[in-house]
Amino acid sequence: MTQVTPIQKATIGFILSLIAGIIDAFVALIIIAAGRWIERFMGSMPMPGLTWWVGEIVAIWGAIGLLMAVAVIIGAVLIYTPKREVIGGIIVIVFSILSLFFTVGGLILGLILGIIGGALGIAKK
Repeated sequence: MTQVTPIQKATIGFILSLIAGIIDAFVALIIIAAGRWIERFMGSMPMPGLTWWVGEIVAIWGAIGLLMAVAVIIGAVLIYTPKREVIGGIIVIVFSILSLFFTVGGLILGLILGIIGGALGIAKK
């Protein structure tokens, strides 16, 4: 008789990576909101050449950070999927490091959790 072994899932890596992605997304949304606030504030000032593009740049910066956060969350889901843990861990680590430039690594906490979670995902823990 063959014995069926239960599928091991990288639960801790998944949880840490998911929290990292959520933190990154939250910070990115704050950056987008700050860009919109800057745009409104600059629109009320008597500097016509500087009214819209500063807020737009900040909002676009936050949107790119939000895309990085979504990639981290997708990597976290892959970590929880059997036989996809390694690619998910790599995605989480890469996009957590890239988020350092767009969301300050989710205020550094998202960066740390993402690297640890991605490494645990690669180790299948």
